[in-house]
Amino acid sequence: MNKKATYSILGICFAVLMASVFIANLLLPDKKFSEEENRVLQEIPEFSLSSYMEGRYEKKLESYVNDQFLLRNAFIKIKTASDVTAGKLESNGVYRCKDQYLMEGITSPNEKSQKNTLSGLKQFKNRYKKLKMYFILAPNAANILEDKLPAFVKTADQNQYIDNFYKEIQEYGYLPVDVRDKLKEYASDGKTQLYYRTDHHWTTDGAFLAYKQAVKTMKLADNVSYKRYIVKNDFRGTLASKSGFTNGQNDPLTIYMPDNDKDYNNSVIYYADSKTKTTEFYQLNNLDKKDAYTVFGGSNHPMYTIKTPTENEEKLLLIKDSYANSMIPFLAQNFREIVVVDPRYYFDNIDDLIKAEDITQVLFLYNANTFFEDHSLEMMLAS
Repeated sequence: MNKKATYSILGICFAVLMASVFIANLLLPDKKFSEEENRVLQEIPEFSLSSYMEGRYEKKLESYVNDQFLLRNAFIKIKTASDVTAGKLESNGVYRCKDQYLMEGITSPNEKSQKNTLSGLKQFKNRYKKLKMYFILAPNAANILEDKLPAFVKTADQNQYIDNFYKEIQEYGYLPVDVRDKLKEYASDGKTQLYYRTDHHWTTDGAFLAYKQAVKTMKLADNVSYKRYIVKNDFRGTLASKSGFTNGQNDPLTIYMPDNDKDYNNSVIYYADSKTKTTEFYQLNNLDKKDAYTVFGGSNHPMYTIKTPTENEEKLLLIKDSYANSMIPFLAQNFREIVVVDPRYYFDNIDDLIKAEDITQVLFLYNANTFFEDHSLEMMLAS
């Protein structure tokens, strides 16, 4: 067989392969969530003239193609294996760091999105001038543990982003709960592990320190002592899956229980999406799942309520991302009721919810990376 015929056959095979992949992508149902990356995947966007003119439609369409591509995870693993063999220290936005840490880089705010979010926060506070409102932007590991990043990595200045944001919302009437100094203090002694080595979340110890700062700023009662329990010794988080790096060290996963847990077990947690109730803050059955971090409240829920037997009559609206999940059991000691809302999945009217639940305080809790790249909060506050 001559070269021309060989090339023709190879060309036909390649065309058939590409056509098969294209058809498979059209026929197979879209995936909504990636367990490997612990994030919601982009679904096919709805077309509108305004989104097309502003460039949002093309951006979402590009994300959709990337997220829903056939055998996407397999291709990522192949690429990562190649990168590791070549000695690369970065894969899919994750760095191999000192002391076997895997860390994401620092996300820079989108100027337009940030402007819209700030506008939404201002309007929200103006609607509820009498409600006390607080905001925690949790710094990410690449900020607090910057010294562990590879020498060549120069991240964006997350502290400057947080400072600018806090300054802006203070003018609207929000009170920031700045947890950075507390975390840096404990990071410097090297005795307390604040972030998981293979996951983007802070540890329960890190969340507890942030809670202690919230107690001071929000003037909450601090009369509960806790016992710390290790419930899993081999926790391996989503950054290991996302990057494909195998060097990250497994970690213990811990929970905190009050010394006197009599009243603690009398709390009732109601998940509106599944219409289920429980008295357990920690879902220990999830420890054997791929994402064992779901021991803290389970999967991401649009909205759920926590009713407690505490004497405090205050009712808290907690607007959050998953960083809040490991802090919620602590906050439950300070409020008669907590209404938990995740704007990424909550599509009802937030004003109706505040009125129905007779909310008296509001706390926003996000990690800075998620907050500066997410658009869901601005959309919810504009409702």
